Amino acid sequence: MRAEVVAALACPDTGAPLTLEITTRDGEEVLEGALVSPAGQRFPIRDGVPRFVDTDRLEADQRATVESFAFKWKRIPSYAFEAKTKSNRESWYFQRFGFTRGDTDVRQFLAGSQRVLEAGTGTGVDTELLARNTDATVYGIDISSAIDEAYRRFRGHPRIVLCQADIGRLPFRPGTFDVVSCDQVLHHTPDPPGNFGRLARLLTPTGRMLLYVYRIKGALREFADDHLRSLYVEAPVEQAVDFSERMARFGRALSALNARVELPDDLPELGIRRGSYDVQRLIYDHMIKCFWNDDYDFETNAMVNFDWYRPKHAYRYTEAEVRGWAAVAGLDVRHFDESPSGLSAILGRP
Repeated sequence: MRAEVVAALACPDTGAPLTLEITTRDGEEVLEGALVSPAGQRFPIRDGVPRFVDTDRLEADQRATVESFAFKWKRIPSYAFEAKTKSNRESWYFQRFGFTRGDTDVRQFLAGSQRVLEAGTGTGVDTELLARNTDATVYGIDISSAIDEAYRRFRGHPRIVLCQADIGRLPFRPGTFDVVSCDQVLHHTPDPPGNFGRLARLLTPTGRMLLYVYRIKGALREFADDHLRSLYVEAPVEQAVDFSERMARFGRALSALNARVELPDDLPELGIRRGSYDVQRLIYDHMIKCFWNDDYDFETNAMVNFDWYRPKHAYRYTEAEVRGWAAVAGLDVRHFDESPSGLSAILGRP
């Protein structure tokens, strides 16, 4: 981290400003030291990253979720940084948020921002997308050790600041950010509605939020998800990996059929509309998660399945619930997208 960013940080418990103590630095980068609150609470800086959370002291369920994602990112640290996964990931991002012109629309959306927060950085997938499209400082937080991979990737970047922190215990004062992005993360926290409110309070009076959460799906898929997750959330990690690999092979076999089926009727009881469906997507979206994408290697496909079946926290919501969160937080819904897998929204102050 750089010394000048301390002014934007705060004690996550009291909101008080922090004082920087430097032990080791490399040019502009503070590598080792501490951030100290007026009450004497110390938050270490290790390997260039301020640490506002001790994962060993988290509640057991949250720690299990954190460990699941640390495992995933260690297995696929280059996800969305090499050509094929990057192209697919960004195309999906642009589509969900209505950025039809890709980077051009993202730049326009971020224009005039001074500070942007990415809540749930992982290894830095969205961090890179946001930072290349704005002159603002982009703050990325992640609760897991994936933040270290992100720091290795972006170390020395003049506009990226990375912290290890918990969305439920944020190291910022209210009104700090022009844009908050929480994409595919909130549903993996212990209290998504409460944490949504915490993120909303960080917005400036004209601030906006980008949000994606899992959607409640049809009855067959929900039943299968609950049943299978109950088997593998607390199983030895090797068993969860084995199952995820088997589901990837299942998805690959279905995809290889290259077959479509025409459904003549709506089936609202199952959350399925009439129409033409690719067989693999029909089963994947409405019956059982068996992810497969021919553009990805086998490990990546298996880890996409793993990050659904393994994390302890993986909540699903309806459009009405998300709109309800926005209303409570005093945010307008500017854009809303519903896909088989999730709900994407752009929210803003009236």
